[in-house]
Amino acid sequence: MSESQATATLTSMVDDLVDDTDGDEATVGELLSVISTRSFGPLLLIPSLILLSPLGGIPGMPAIVATVIVLMAGQMIAGRAHPWLPQFMLDLSFDRQRLIDSQDRLKSILKIIGKASKPRLQSLVTPTAEKFVAATCIVLALTFLPLGFVPFAVAVPAAAICVMSLGLMTRDGLLTLIGLLASVATLAGAGSMLLR
Repeated sequence: MSESQATATLTSMVDDLVDDTDGDEATVGELLSVISTRSFGPLLLIPSLILLSPLGGIPGMPAIVATVIVLMAGQMIAGRAHPWLPQFMLDLSFDRQRLIDSQDRLKSILKIIGKASKPRLQSLVTPTAEKFVAATCIVLALTFLPLGFVPFAVAVPAAAICVMSLGLMTRDGLLTLIGLLASVATLAGAGSMLLR
């Protein structure tokens, strides 16, 4: 995937999240239906991006995002072809205006990363490597639960998941490696914070 293709794919995905929902409320199910026809990469990317946007400030959102990521990553490890979430999670809704307000910010983040990404270090984007990344994402997502009580703290592990998932989507092993290294630092920092 070329730089321009990667950027266009990433930003169009954010536009689709807005364009394919309507009304005052958007549901998790609607978001999932937009991205479920793609690879599992976006199913890890979008939830992690949510915590880096105004949507992340919604009470309880870190716990919801953590659950989604754990379920999606678990299904990646299991080799499931199509994503699944329980109905009660699909029915969860939030103010769609927050999604619209997040649109430009999310596209800006993805444009920057899309321009920097390119296929490289392919050994880090193999199916086996993807499962290792998925397992790392599960561990990081579990830190959302205690860190959710600390303002903006979940943004750090969310950013690591975001970088790793973008590495998988753009077949950029270097991004995946950066995300993995950030994960180690994040888990060490989170452990130190929680053990105080």
